[in-house]
Amino acid sequence: MGTGRLGLARVTISIVVLAMPPAASAQSTHPRFENPPAVMSHNGRLDVDLVAAPGSYTIADHRFQGMLYNGRYIPPIWRVRGGDKLTVTVHNQLSETTNLHFHGLGVSPLGNGDNVFVHIHPGQTFRYQITIPQRHVGIFWFHPHAHGDVDEQIIAGLSGAIVVEGSDRVYPFIKPLTERILLLKHRPIGRADYEELVTVNGMVEPDIPIRPGEAQLWRLANIGADRFLKVAIAGMPLYLIGCDGYFAAHPVKMDAVLLGPGQRVEAIVVGPQPGHSAIESVPFQFDVTAPILPRVALGTLVSEGPPANVGAVESRILGEHARGLYADTVRASPIAQRRTFAFSRTVDKTQFFINGQTFDEHRTDVTVRLGDTEEWTILNNDTQYHDFHIHQTGFLVTEINGVPATAIDPYDGLRDTFSLPPMVDGRPGEMKAIIPFTNPDIIGRFVFHCHVAKHEDKGMMMSIEVKRPGAH
Repeated sequence: MGTGRLGLARVTISIVVLAMPPAASAQSTHPRFENPPAVMSHNGRLDVDLVAAPGSYTIADHRFQGMLYNGRYIPPIWRVRGGDKLTVTVHNQLSETTNLHFHGLGVSPLGNGDNVFVHIHPGQTFRYQITIPQRHVGIFWFHPHAHGDVDEQIIAGLSGAIVVEGSDRVYPFIKPLTERILLLKHRPIGRADYEELVTVNGMVEPDIPIRPGEAQLWRLANIGADRFLKVAIAGMPLYLIGCDGYFAAHPVKMDAVLLGPGQRVEAIVVGPQPGHSAIESVPFQFDVTAPILPRVALGTLVSEGPPANVGAVESRILGEHARGLYADTVRASPIAQRRTFAFSRTVDKTQFFINGQTFDEHRTDVTVRLGDTEEWTILNNDTQYHDFHIHQTGFLVTEINGVPATAIDPYDGLRDTFSLPPMVDGRPGEMKAIIPFTNPDIIGRFVFHCHVAKHEDKGMMMSIEVKRPGAH
């Protein structure tokens, strides 16, 4: 998979891909889109020194004091492959405790693995060591998970992306396509709710070049703390092929994609006829008792070049099919246990609960037997969206508000984070999901929670332990 530096490779099917994208319009005052820099694994290893420290940075005309990894608001992407050994040495130069979570990776939660119960105190260093699973491909991310400080630290700048190469094994047609990585973050600039900058790779409203009929692979990741973004390109579809490192059986044509905090998608974008198309977060009803969130401009798609038969390209994309989907195995698995969890909060929004409890890291709330597949019902007893996330494993959403999930969301693959619909007229929002606890690497203790970081910090999280059968 390319990293945005195009060579001479051309598509072997009849989708149009040209070697170099055109420059954005000379009249534009917006920055030209660039993929973030990347560091690559070599000989099966990637070793990263990650310094978390106070730092200042500028976005547009706004100067911020924040917290940064290695002095950057958008740190380099870690590009790895299945089977690679990833070692990350975290140096905490903050005045508060921090740690690190490898969001979406089904690796060990024990010891120096993806262990969110580690506390790296100011001045301390901790070395994480994980092996990238062979099954995982796509876009993932890393961020602090120090309970009580997660929201503050992510908003301040502490988050970055991981790309596990190999999506082209699932969808071979994407191998030669130009890759665009769009990392979405938000930063408050005023006192009112949602008065903030939403950036793409740290840029405000960049121009993204494309040619008419050119197919591009877009990896979009919401690596911010709290904000839901409903991403659309005006007048154009997105062809969704994957979510959260899992894949659909075939590309799904969608007008917009809802990205709660932590959610990622891989989608194909086909260049329209010459012209400019707005990339935006369209108006969205986050809380049924509050005003609709307004449109947010994210960028502009700039299509330049000879007109092309765009419809023919789109038809070929819709005819593609994935290979070797894990979702089929999960869907056919017998259910060993059924559980229900209810998300709720106090009226003043100072405490957020799961099953009436706030998080206690010394308490184990759920025990699961390795090898079991369970069905969980998640109820949302709140008028606002929550964002269900479980560590170490994905899940298959089967029902939303009592109807088959694909009747509401046509994506039929697994995911690791899901936007849980709100309560309406006193009826809780509801999701049913099948969750496989079959990967032996995940034995140990980890968490599930709302990925709206300020809700997690205020208690909306539980701990879960996966044990071998017969273990005490």
